[in-house]
Amino acid sequence: MALPVGLSLATKLAPGAYPVMMMALYNLSVALGTSLSGALATFYSAETEGLYFGALGAITIGIGVLMLLVAKPVGVAMRGVR
Repeated sequence: MALPVGLSLATKLAPGAYPVMMMALYNLSVALGTSLSGALATFYSAETEGLYFGALGAITIGIGVLMLLVAKPVGVAMRGVR
């Protein structure tokens, strides 16, 4: 469901000469995320379930904090894009 939103944002924020390249990079990021989720699934087992989900949760919280830190500069850079 987020694919049309992401593609729209990629073309709006892209420099005038590179909208197709930005769409390709967006699709590449989705493909890499899907591949990474498959690779991480190999580490799951019933014995290490707590450690597995704990590590994924900690990484997710860390990425969330990082995104909060860069939200304001990104918002400033997106000035005028709606």
